[in-house]
This record gives sequence, C-alpha cells and structure tokens, in this order.
Amino acid sequence: MIVRKGTLNMFKKRIGITQKIMKHPRYNEVMDCLDINWAKLLNSLNILPVPLPLMPANSVDAIWKEFSLDGIILSGGNTLSDYANITDTQYNLSVERDDYENALLKEALLTRTPILGVCRGLQLINAHYKGKLVRIKGHAGTNHRLITQHANNSFEFPSNVNSFHDFAVPRKFLGKDLIPLAYDNEDNIEAFYHPKDKVLGIMWHPERTLPPLQSDCELIKRHFKV
Repeated sequence: MIVRKGTLNMFKKRIGITQKIMKHPRYNEVMDCLDINWAKLLNSLNILPVPLPLMPANSVDAIWKEFSLDGIILSGGNTLSDYANITDTQYNLSVERDDYENALLKEALLTRTPILGVCRGLQLINAHYKGKLVRIKGHAGTNHRLITQHANNSFEFPSNVNSFHDFAVPRKFLGKDLIPLAYDNEDNIEAFYHPKDKVLGIMWHPERTLPPLQSDCELIKRHFKV
C-alpha cells in the first residue's frame, strides 16, 4: 500500500533512500539492505524515510511520480562497478544498482529535487559530474579530523568524522562545477555541493554515530528544508 503525502502529519518530508545489495550469509537470497539507524535518524528529524528497492533503471520515472518524494539520499555500500578489481566479491558489486541510482540522480536533477550522497553516494555523484575516484587503504573503520574550507552558514560540519570507505576523491579529481567544502588530512574530498543543482555529498556516515551528531542533524534538515 502506498501512503499518500498528507496522510502522515507527523512527518514534514518524504525522503527516498537507496539500499545496498547483499548476499544473505546462510540462505540463497540477494537482498536490499538498509541500516535501521537511518530510519531512527530521519524519524527524529520529522522525515519519513522511503526505502527504495532495486528496480530497473527504466522504471524510475513511474516510481518518482508514485512516491512524490521531497528528496533523495544515495546511501553507502557496494563498490561502483567501474572501479572494481579482483579484490571485490561478486556481491559487493551491482551494475543494476549503479544504473538505477544514476537514473534516480538524473530524475532528481531534472525535477530540482534535493539530493544527499553519503559515502558511495558522494562517489556516484562525483562520477556523474565527470570526476574520478582512487582506491585507498586504512580508512574503513576509523575516525579522523575534518578540515573545512568553504565558509558558508548553510554548512556546519563536525570536527571529527567516521570513515568506512575504500575509495576517495582527491582534490584534483573533483567533478566539474562541484564546490569542495571539507577534506581529510590526505587532501581527499570529504564534502562538496553543487551551487545550482541542490546536490550535497558527504563521505562520512551520519547514521553510524550514536547518538547522532547535532551538526549532522542540522545539515540534513537544512539541505532538505525540514
């Protein structure tokens, strides 16, 4: 059953969120998966999270009209197929997810809908704007200092963030027209935005810091105008 906008008055926005693809460790099942902390975080901000199942890319137009989304989050998980190598397992890759999320991104841009890319989501957005990624080591499961660059009252970042990525966007490989906002100590992009396209990308996971950082909560609320 589709819940129409306006019937859940406790929520101020309906935000679609993509899911990673995983193979069940015991059963012969390939699944859409989303950390339950995403729902907890967004619910606390009066946002209704709408998990988006993996669908054919050519179904995006119909999905968009049916759900009437106020925004979209491109979530983490899965290596972009264009950057895969022999270290990536079969189920860490999904060409179908790449195609689907690229179609969602294009639809959101076409309809002037706010987009937040988190970790892989930032990477996918950077690739869309003709940027590049490099494979790195030693970042997954760590925390590090965040170096902010761009002074803007709309973007207030934490001083220290988590890190769960195996790919980075060096400054020289930032996509066309994307504005850098923050870096790590190795000069890799940690946050960017597009001045016209309502696009924001961050490399850390706000849903994995418990309790959530107030700065992350305010960042999400401002971006989606909650």
